[in-house]
Amino acid sequence: MITLHRHLLLAFALAWLMLAGSIGPALARDALPRPAELEPAIDFWTRIYTEIPVDRGLIHDSSDPMTVYGEVPIAEPGEWRIRRQQVRAALDAYRQAFTSLAEQSMRAESALQARLLARLPEHADSDTARATAERLRFQGGLRERFRQGLERSGRWRAHIEGILADSALPPELVALPHVESSFNPVARSHAGAAGLWQFTVGTGREYMTVNRVVDERLDPWRSTEAAAALLTQNYERLQNWPIAVTAYNHGRNGMLRAIKAVGDRDYVRIRSEYTGSRFGFASRNFYPSLLAAADVDADAERYFADIERDAPVRPIRVELPHFTPMKTLLAGLDVELEALEALNPSLGPAVWDERKFIPKGFRLALPAGDEDWAGAVAALPGSGLYQGQRPDRQHAIAQGETLSEIANRYGVGVETLMASNGIANANQIRAGQQLRLPSAGAMPTPVGGRHYEVRPGDTLGAIAQRHGMATDDLKALNALDNPDRLQVGQELRIDGAPRVAAVDTGEDL
Repeated sequence: MITLHRHLLLAFALAWLMLAGSIGPALARDALPRPAELEPAIDFWTRIYTEIPVDRGLIHDSSDPMTVYGEVPIAEPGEWRIRRQQVRAALDAYRQAFTSLAEQSMRAESALQARLLARLPEHADSDTARATAERLRFQGGLRERFRQGLERSGRWRAHIEGILADSALPPELVALPHVESSFNPVARSHAGAAGLWQFTVGTGREYMTVNRVVDERLDPWRSTEAAAALLTQNYERLQNWPIAVTAYNHGRNGMLRAIKAVGDRDYVRIRSEYTGSRFGFASRNFYPSLLAAADVDADAERYFADIERDAPVRPIRVELPHFTPMKTLLAGLDVELEALEALNPSLGPAVWDERKFIPKGFRLALPAGDEDWAGAVAALPGSGLYQGQRPDRQHAIAQGETLSEIANRYGVGVETLMASNGIANANQIRAGQQLRLPSAGAMPTPVGGRHYEVRPGDTLGAIAQRHGMATDDLKALNALDNPDRLQVGQELRIDGAPRVAAVDTGEDL
C-alpha cells in the first residue's frame, strides 16, 4: 500500500506540473501579441531603424497613426548642441506652417504649407491644423546604430536566447537590447540607466550588485539574467505581455495605475486612453518599437547588406576566494589587462586604479581556452590577497576649511573631490561633514604573509631591523633594484607567504 500510495502521489504531482506548465510558462513562451492597431507604429519604428540615417530625422504626429510630415537633415551624433538647435528650428518651422494654415482658412501660401495640407485628412479644418501643430514631434534616425547593434549582438545572443528559453519568456525579447542600448554593454542614459538592458540604479539593486566597486548592470551576462527575472515578475504581476513589456520602461507600479485608471488590461485601450503624467510618447511606443526591432532582428539581411555578427564570447568564470588587488591578478595570471577589462566591465574604476580590491566571491571572467585558470587563481600568493576590502580614506571638514584647500592638501582636483561625494556646489559644505577621498585607505590584513607601508624617514635597513630580518632578505623578497629609492606609502612584504590552495570554478557561459 505504501508503494502504491507513493506512485499515486508521484503521478498526481507530474500531472499537476504538466498542467501548470501548460497554463503558465508555456503560455509565456508564446510569441508576443501583435494587435492590428499597432501596425502603423510598428511600420514607423521599422523605418526609423532601417531607413533613416543618424544625420536625418522625421517630423511626425506624436499620436496614431504617427503621420510623417517631413524628413530633415541634422548634425552628426556628438554635435549635440547643434543637433538640438536644428531640431528646434525644424519643429518651429513646421508648427508655424500648420498655424499659418489655420489662420489662412486652410489655404496654402508656401510650398511647405501645401505639402503639409496634402498630408492632412481630406476635410481637415483650422482646428485640426492647430491641434496637429501641438502634437508635432521629431524622431532621429537610428539606421547605423541598429546595424552596429546587430553586429555586436553576436557576442551575447546565444546566452540571451538560452536565458529566455530557460525562463520560458517570449523569444522576441532577444531584441529588447536593440531598443534599450543598441547592444552597447557600457551605454549610459541621462536618467542614470546603464548597460545592455539599461537598468536604473534602484531597479538594478533589486536584482544585481550595484555599488562603487561592482556594477553588474554593465555585465552583459549577469544583467541578462536580471532582465529575465524582471520581465518574469512583470508578467506574473500584470498577466499581459504588452503591458509587462511596457512596464520595463514605465515601471510595474506605473502600469498598475494605468490598468486601474482605464478599468481593464486591454493594452490597446491603455495605450490610447491612459493620460498619466509620466505615460508619454516613449512609454506608449515602447512595445511597438520592440516589435519592430524584433522584426528587423529576425530578418536582418532583408534590411542590411553584408551583416556579420561578432563571434560569441564565452568566458570562463572563476570565483575569487579572497579580496584580490588587480596587480596581484596581473602578476599571477597570464592574461592582458585589456582582456580582463573587456570581460569584466562590471568592475568599477576604483578596482582598476588599485583603490579597491576585487571583492571576495566575485566571479572573474577569463578568456576561454586551455589555461587552468582555477589553478592559476589558487596559486596566487597569500601575501597579495586580503581578508577584507581596502577602506575609503576620509576627511572631516574643519571649521573654515574650503573644498579647494582640502583638495590641495590631498593632491586631488576639486571636481574629482566633488564627484566622489556627490557635491553639486563647492561652497555648500559644512564643518564636520565627512568627505570620501578618491584615494585608497590603509591596507587590510593579508591572507598570508605580512606587509609594511613605508613611512616618512624610513630606510630599508631600519625596516628590516624592526621586523627581525636581514636587509638583503628584505631587498630580495621585494625585488628591489635600488633599496635607497623607497617611497612613502610603498608596500613591502616583510615575510614569506603561504599559497592559497582552493578556489571554486563557475561553469562556462
